[in-house]
Amino acid sequence: MGSENSALKSYTLKEPPFTLPSGLAVYPAVLQDGKYASVFVYKRENEDKVNKAAKHLKTLRHPCLLRFLSCTVEADGIHLVTERVQPLEGALETLSSAEVCAGIYDILLALIFLHDRGHLTHNNVCLSSVFVSDDGHWKLGGMETVCKVPQATPEFLKSIQSVRDPTSIPPEEMSPEFTTLPESLGHARDAYSFGTLVESLLTILNEQVSADVLSSFQQTLHSTLLNPIPQCRPALCTLLSHDFFRNDFLEVVNFLKSLTLKSEEEKTEFFKFLLDRVSCLSEELIASRLVPLLLNQLVFAEPVAVKSFLPHLLGPKKDNAQGETPCLLSPALFQARVIPVLLQLFEVHEEHVRMVLLSHIEAYVEHFTQEQLKKVILPQVLLGLRDTSDSIVAITLHSLAVLVSLLGPEVVVGGQRTKIFKRTAPSFTKTVDLSPEGNQFSMNGVSDVKNTSGDSENFPSDSKKSEEWPDWSEPEESEHQTVSIQIWPREPGDAAESQGTGMDAQSSWGDCEPSSVDAEVNPGTGISAPRPVTSRGQEPVPALLSLTEESKPLKSSLPQKTSLVQSGGDPDQIRPPKVLSQERPLKVPSELGLGEEFTIQVKKKPVQDPELDWFADMIPEIKPSAAFLILPELRTEMMVPGKDDISPVMQFSSKFAAAEITEVD
Repeated sequence: MGSENSALKSYTLKEPPFTLPSGLAVYPAVLQDGKYASVFVYKRENEDKVNKAAKHLKTLRHPCLLRFLSCTVEADGIHLVTERVQPLEGALETLSSAEVCAGIYDILLALIFLHDRGHLTHNNVCLSSVFVSDDGHWKLGGMETVCKVPQATPEFLKSIQSVRDPTSIPPEEMSPEFTTLPESLGHARDAYSFGTLVESLLTILNEQVSADVLSSFQQTLHSTLLNPIPQCRPALCTLLSHDFFRNDFLEVVNFLKSLTLKSEEEKTEFFKFLLDRVSCLSEELIASRLVPLLLNQLVFAEPVAVKSFLPHLLGPKKDNAQGETPCLLSPALFQARVIPVLLQLFEVHEEHVRMVLLSHIEAYVEHFTQEQLKKVILPQVLLGLRDTSDSIVAITLHSLAVLVSLLGPEVVVGGQRTKIFKRTAPSFTKTVDLSPEGNQFSMNGVSDVKNTSGDSENFPSDSKKSEEWPDWSEPEESEHQTVSIQIWPREPGDAAESQGTGMDAQSSWGDCEPSSVDAEVNPGTGISAPRPVTSRGQEPVPALLSLTEESKPLKSSLPQKTSLVQSGGDPDQIRPPKVLSQERPLKVPSELGLGEEFTIQVKKKPVQDPELDWFADMIPEIKPSAAFLILPELRTEMMVPGKDDISPVMQFSSKFAAAEITEVD
């Protein structure tokens, strides 16, 4: 034990200890690396027994045997350090029936290992020699009583009688004629002790175990293991096939423990129906016993498990989660049992493990603490950006987007950020309303839109025309409409200002329906200009007649939203508004004076396209004698402006008078 003295005093004992019936104290302890352990403190006079126990624990390795860590001699006695366990006696009240059944199965496997592989006999199978580990497995301890089968003489058994449980001693040892059992019956003593232990545990099982199965198992115990004749006690391996050990929980545990030995067909069938089998188990049992077996590299490498089962385990239950994947564990159990395992899996650098973890990161990432996200999850996720696998890089970028919402962009991508993308969504100051009701258009057909450029007097002479788009809407009104033209007299002072005409001999009068005009807002003035779609090959003739370059500007300043007159520039560059209708030739006489001969003649014309030409049967013929003519917008109702609402253009046009309007069929 000299090497063991110097090997380790690297643990800290915690209080309080647990005292076994033999007087042995068991302390919880914490190792230097932070792992938990248990320390068995023996008296110094039992050094030989401790040495024997340490020797067996070091040489015998089995999942159901207590795992040895170290052994040291201290001032208060001999310390035997093992994995963290607690005595079964103190844990029975918290165990479910399935866990008790699985625990009995664990001890049965440990004894079979000692008998068949080690050719050893335990000699003290009882409640005080069984311990429960942190992962819920039962461990067989008390190795100070273990010996080879031929060494189990009456003298040896008498030397260890002080630590043996009297209820576990078989009846043949009470006989004066007792002698050493032959090696073929080396299992008989432990078989009887095991039967006694199991019989005491069956009393705490509840209705979860079938009454028929329980009764059958008790009968088997009495007829075989508890038989007073050693030769009638079969080997313990004969109990493995009993129905008592055939339940969903135990079968799942056993399959997962031997996963590498199963065929592909067996694994596919197992994981395909695994969800149905574990759904009937309690959440505590799944979290404590199945989570460590299911969240590992071997299970993550099974495609059927990744598709059919793991999505239900890699996320907590949610209230009223309709349409989402139903999960197995509550948020509290998920936080306590699954999150620690996931933290360890993020440090596993295997491609299939990382793909599974990142595929479901949205389901569980919120349950990590901020410290865990910054120190463990984020650094591990960022490693994927430098991997040569395209799929790893792609899913890593997706995971970083999820982490941004939790940690913030400064933590995920760094703080050196600048504004690169500007907000350039269009924002119009005012929408033109072309509905007939409440229409505030001026008499010359210019829409009432405010000038957004701030310049109400100068119009750009090189403004571009908007694209010509046909109006495919169905006509809402009848083909024959009543045209009302309102010409208001102008003031004498305004009439003197208009000297030249600059109008063409032939102009067109475009018909326009207010609700279907495709208006173009001039970027310089905000004036809406309707555009026609012509079906003929010629250029459209302007519908508005402007003043010549020699004419002076009007004395009355027009509002910004109605002004069409420029203070300078070529009048040919002024783009008049155009309407979405087929053009009509407009005959204008060369006389420039006002008179009663101003007439309008409307003639029918063959209809070419009713969808593009609303008034194909009407050809207006206008013979004005005025020096300046502004055609009003066609309306279906009479406009009676108020006294205060008369614009300067309306005052200007009021000088024109129509003697009569004749409609000729």
